[in-house]
Amino acid sequence: MEQPAAPPIDTSTLRDITSLVAKGDCYCLNEKSSNTHENLFQGDDRLGLVSDADEQLMIHVVFNETVKVHGLKFFGFNTGAFDVSTAPRLVKVFVNRDSMGFSDCEDVEPTEEFEFTESEISNPGGIEKTVRYVKFQRVSSLSIFVEENFGGDISALGGLKIHGVPVQGTNMSELKKC
Repeated sequence: MEQPAAPPIDTSTLRDITSLVAKGDCYCLNEKSSNTHENLFQGDDRLGLVSDADEQLMIHVVFNETVKVHGLKFFGFNTGAFDVSTAPRLVKVFVNRDSMGFSDCEDVEPTEEFEFTESEISNPGGIEKTVRYVKFQRVSSLSIFVEENFGGDISALGGLKIHGVPVQGTNMSELKKC
């Protein structure tokens, strides 16, 4: 049976929904204590996120309300301390997967997968990757797994912006657990 076509996207309503991130509920596995995931949302790509033990990172982003995600914009690390070898090369995104760990990434198929080129990740304006919108309709969280970089011992990411629209009427902080 054929899947119905996705509804047309009204791109005029798309916006940066990073402000809807519940920063206190987010976490990152394998982050360096001096360069944590909180830096991704500061708007200053000189701060950034840096991995600690190896090149892999697991960034879990939680939203204050349910959203529709259209794209993710990744920014390279804009300092001389990090070169392109530390930039993410292979990134996998999982939707609404709470408590993801590194081993889960091997067992669960990603909702979306991106492979960057060196020229893309070196762009000072960042690189936006559009997602398969139909799979990102009712998103309460994203787990972003940086699986590989361009050969560095660690990975570094300067910033992250999320573009989409809120699903009206759903404020996740007002929901009560049973």
